[in-house]
Amino acid sequence: MPRSAIRRIGPLALWLVTALLPSCNSAAGNSLTVVASFYSLAFAAEQVGGAGVEVIDLTPPGSEAHDVELSFEDRTALESADLVLYLGDIGFQPQIEQAVRDATGEVVVAATVEGDDPHVWLDPVAFAEMVERVADGYARVDADPAGQYRSRAETLRARLEALDERYRATLADCPLNTILVTHDAFGYLAGRYGLEQTGLAGISPEGEPTRNSLVQAEALVREGKIDAVFYEETEEGRRIAETVGEDLGIPALPLATLESRPPEGDYLSVMESNLDSLVGGLGCE
Repeated sequence: MPRSAIRRIGPLALWLVTALLPSCNSAAGNSLTVVASFYSLAFAAEQVGGAGVEVIDLTPPGSEAHDVELSFEDRTALESADLVLYLGDIGFQPQIEQAVRDATGEVVVAATVEGDDPHVWLDPVAFAEMVERVADGYARVDADPAGQYRSRAETLRARLEALDERYRATLADCPLNTILVTHDAFGYLAGRYGLEQTGLAGISPEGEPTRNSLVQAEALVREGKIDAVFYEETEEGRRIAETVGEDLGIPALPLATLESRPPEGDYLSVMESNLDSLVGGLGCE
């Protein structure tokens, strides 16, 4: 082959190799892609990542995070994302937990879950720790020399600490401290603020009240220990709570789990609404 042809091929080959090599997202100015397994993790990813990050929430609005079924597009997004956030292999979201094994990006287990209740994010203090893990994940996929991820995580932590203080101050002297719930999703929240959780249908959001749980609830009403029934904001949860509430002569009040994106507001504002419901149901006013 003539030397002139070799010289012509050399620069072309070099260009092709350079074009095909992966580049650092921050250096190239490309947006990071983050996949979060449910809304509260997506909220943390959005707050910590800022405007230059694309966050994909795998739990559709109005759905149960437990029941997520991944589409082909969901699986493709998860496998190719720069950062994947989920709760670990705990049986909370089985399809996602299986698909995470094929992720090519950084995978972050966002919380340490104890027992059967996965809803650790409903405790603002524990959620602040989850935010730190999200920031650690960002730092591993993007050098972030200006420390913007850490700075945004600290800003969110400060807001969560203020939320925690409002919960502590507001719930400290309530006449009642037992919450009757349709779905045992509030153990972490109850434990943080000295409340007792009594469930009608166990940990499954699809469960129906058991006879024993209804007898126990009736006894608690007679003893003056509960004055409301709290429900996850689904049609099924509302139906169960209103039926039980009517039978027991107590109101049904919403208490969001924040598994999916709320119709209005965000994690912080919905947690404030949850506090309002607790105030009404525990007689704190």
